[in-house]
Amino acid sequence: MSILDVYLQRHNKKRYDVFKTTGLSQQTLSSMSKKEVGTYSIRTIQSIAKTVGKSEGEVVDGLLKLEKENAFFEVFTTTDLLLAFENEESYILIKKAYVKEIKVHAESQLTPSERLGFELGSAGIVTIVANGIYKLANLFSKQSSEQKVIESKLRRYVIKQYNEDEILLYLREFDY
Repeated sequence: MSILDVYLQRHNKKRYDVFKTTGLSQQTLSSMSKKEVGTYSIRTIQSIAKTVGKSEGEVVDGLLKLEKENAFFEVFTTTDLLLAFENEESYILIKKAYVKEIKVHAESQLTPSERLGFELGSAGIVTIVANGIYKLANLFSKQSSEQKVIESKLRRYVIKQYNEDEILLYLREFDY
């Protein structure tokens, strides 16, 4: 999970905003987002602080707090979801009106038990065949490119109802 992206998101900013405001390269920000907050460089903290309009101490405190609480990347729109997929977020929390759109995708997926039954019963061959059929069908699909990306990436995630108004996506690897 990228604590940096969650922190920036909660301040209505993105990595690009940090780059645009301070000149800190997006490559540097990308590499920092995979590390623990305690290893962030002073220059990175200063750049984030300048971008969100807070002191360096407030930024460090906020980042450490997020790190402790295992914060989810929150998604309200398609753009947010595509950003979460691009950043390879481990946990994604779908919120508000966007929940209805994700539920449509969720209905087309097998439950973990059903998926496991198919995989065990076919010695894994059904997964290979299903991926091939999916890719072939995707070639002829009339969906927008954004929808194709979303549907493709969602296959890597388990979709669970988090509460009444929210859905949690988490990587399938965490179930094993």
